This record gives sequence, structure tokens and C-alpha cells, in this order.
Amino acid sequence: MLIREARLRAGLTQQELADRSGRKRSVIARWERGAIEPSLETFLEIIGVCGFELPLELAPRDDSSFERLQKNALLSPERRVQRLLRASSKSEGPFDPYALLAALERRQTSYVVVGAFGRIVQGAEETTNGIDVAPSLRGENIRRLALALDDLGATRADGEPVALDKSNIHEMTTLELCSAKGRLKIVPEPAGTRGGYDDLRRAATQEPIGKGLRVTVASTADLARMLAALGRETDKLIALRRVQALEQRVAHELAL
Repeated sequence: MLIREARLRAGLTQQELADRSGRKRSVIARWERGAIEPSLETFLEIIGVCGFELPLELAPRDDSSFERLQKNALLSPERRVQRLLRASSKSEGPFDPYALLAALERRQTSYVVVGAFGRIVQGAEETTNGIDVAPSLRGENIRRLALALDDLGATRADGEPVALDKSNIHEMTTLELCSAKGRLKIVPEPAGTRGGYDDLRRAATQEPIGKGLRVTVASTADLARMLAALGRETDKLIALRRVQALEQRVAHELAL
């Protein structure tokens, strides 16, 4: 998991990492899939080849947090969203994720859900009052996205009207929008990705979140990569790593 994240953050292909490290590309691919595990010494060496360090230190283990994540892993994505809505603070404004995502789906917009809502759908224990999406930046898709935002009556957080087209989308870091259904953030190229949507869609999964919606959500590995690239949210990143470990454990048990 971390090897793939380090490689992608370094902008390397598997073959380039293999050439630099003196390992076979097939071995690196197996490490990234979790099919085999490198020794700790080799793992730290590969991380170093990617230009990173991974300090090792002892810290108290929070078993209660891990137990909660294990229970959360047993819930369906729909149940996770329902639990989020029960926990969401009404004082921060309206939040109807179904309405926000349904508007994108009706216009056949291509996007990947990222950010806190994506992490929650994938099993993390967080709360949020908004949705972040990385849309495809192709011209026709931007037109569809603009229509969906118009359907929602979305406005910019500063109160200015939304003026979204293929000529200006590439210049934006983020576009924070407000609507009667909640907050929606458009993130053309999330931190830690190479090309945003085109990078994330490869490992993204289709998740049924209820009310007939099956939305495209970034993988836990890519969600962790984005958090790590931001250089903050340490507790959330640790929790997401544990979600990844649980996913790998389940996949391994299914393969037996």
C-alpha cells in the first residue's frame, strides 16, 4: 500500500521504480497488490528510492479505535452514509448527499468522490457536511457538470455566480459551492494525484449508497495518498491505513 503511494507521489512507473531499485517490476507489482510483503529493511529502502523517509517510533496502540473500524467494515456503504447523516451537525447547514449526487448522476457527469465523504463511504469513521468530487475535465463533461450545478442552484461560497467551462476549469485549484442541498467542492486535481479524475478512476469503486445511487468513489489507497500529500490529518490518515489493512485481510481470506 505505502509502496504504491510513495511511487505515485514520486511520479514513477513500476518499471522506473524497478530500474532504480534493482528489483523486478513483477515483484514491485506484487508488493503493491499485497500478494507478498517485503522485509522491513527492503521496504524502507524502496521508500527511500522514491525520495521519502518513514520514521519508525513506538506509540500506544488504540485498540478501541481499531475495534470500531472493524465493526464499521461490516456495514454496507449505505449504512455508513445513514450513520453519517444521523451524526451530522444541523448547525452547519443543510446536507443531503443523495440530492447532490443525484444531480450529478442525472446529467451523466463523470466524477470520482474524494475527501471526507469518500473516506466515510469506504469505511472511515468521520463526519462531514459536504461532498468533494474530482470531475473528468473533458469539455463535454464540464458542460454536464455545469448543468448539474445549475439544477442545484449552486453558488460560489463568496456569493458570486458559478461560471464553469472548459476554458477556466484547469485554472482552478478548488471551487467551493453552496446550495440548498449542502456544500459541494469541485477539485479538478486533488493533491497527490497525477491528472485527478483520470488517475483516480483506475482504482475507484462503484459503491451503492442507497436511494438507487451507485457512485464512483476513490479507493482507500488513493484516499490515503491524497491525505498524505496534504501533509495533515494524521489521525485520519492512520485510521485510513487501518481500513486498508482490514480490506487486505478480507481479500486474503476470500482468496484462501
